Amino acid sequence: MAYMSVNFSVSEHATALPSNVLAQDYGAHIFNIKLSTNTDNGNLIAVGDWDSFDVFKEAAVTSFEGEVVQKMPNGNYLVLVKTPGDAVLVYQKPLTPYESPRELTNESAFYNKAGDIVRCYELRKWDRFEASALAFSEEPEIGATITGVSNKKMTVSQPEGATGET
Repeated sequence: MAYMSVNFSVSEHATALPSNVLAQDYGAHIFNIKLSTNTDNGNLIAVGDWDSFDVFKEAAVTSFEGEVVQKMPNGNYLVLVKTPGDAVLVYQKPLTPYESPRELTNESAFYNKAGDIVRCYELRKWDRFEASALAFSEEPEIGATITGVSNKKMTVSQPEGATGET
């Protein structure tokens, strides 16, 4: 008797954790933003025009500055917000299907589809949040300066004398 087999592949996406963001404790706005393109948790976007009720359209970030201050035990990088500009942090808590294969329950298997309405945290100076390496334009070094956002990913300027090791 032959058994059926399933072949699936899972692509990896950026992940985030907004643990020290003022908006998480209702000290700043939490926006509902309708995405125009696929977006990972940990990506930065801006609040666009009003769409309906309490929903805004997605816009591109025009300014953001921060610093990568630490590598966390889970492999994520801790970002310290220096100048938030118009950036908001995309973080929609993934709902994992527990009966699924382990690869499908990893947070990095999830992304937010174009057209979805997602939760976004307004950022303030001194906020801190974790982001995986895929949320950056390149894997950052500790001490890297975040100089802006391109294609929703944080762009980094590596520190002087960076060795390529984090």
